[in-house]
Amino acid sequence: MNPVRQIACYMTVILLLNCLIQAEQLWMEEKMQEQELPEQSAESEFDVYLNTMERVWEELVWFPVPLSSTNERATTAFENTWMAERTYGGKRRHEGTDIMAAVDQRGYYPVVSMTDGQVEQVGWLEKGGYRIGIRSEGGNYYYYAHLDSYAKEWEKGEAVKAGELLGYMGDTGYGPEGTTGQFPVHLHVGIYIPLGADQETAVNPYWMLKYLENKKLSYSY
Repeated sequence: MNPVRQIACYMTVILLLNCLIQAEQLWMEEKMQEQELPEQSAESEFDVYLNTMERVWEELVWFPVPLSSTNERATTAFENTWMAERTYGGKRRHEGTDIMAAVDQRGYYPVVSMTDGQVEQVGWLEKGGYRIGIRSEGGNYYYYAHLDSYAKEWEKGEAVKAGELLGYMGDTGYGPEGTTGQFPVHLHVGIYIPLGADQETAVNPYWMLKYLENKKLSYSY
């Protein structure tokens, strides 16, 4: 690559990361103000936030949906819908990223763990459908929702390795257990980090997923 072009690319990346950090910092400051935290406490919690975010980046290994080695149409796509409005179950904000399926077929796409960890939650949620939540050694929580089915009968506390098959993408949720078809097939990815004793907050997975787009396993499906 031309040296001038290479420097320009580096500067673009630095600018992008700087904007990301500033946006996340503004969101965290607003969240802390809503909670009416003392100034010293807010500063301390933001330091915890930055340190924890570093650990999140270090923990990430694989994109949650592998490449298909047999069907070039089986692609995925996602957009930055962080804090977009949702209305099911009352007005709320979208705390995650939806990975959409080009092949709108439940049970077709495999879903793997992005990180090492342990199963903390598994089973049905009204909004999330069949979901699984993995708690990493660093204390971060990785949430995979709207699954069609699980790869096995997961038990809480069971160890999971990065890249291990968790289940299959679906369209479950928005109703009593077993509800399907309320939206297109997709995987909802959520990432939650601890902010001290008994406190946790969602962070935007979009940039992590963009980073992981070049780190995909290959499956035959």
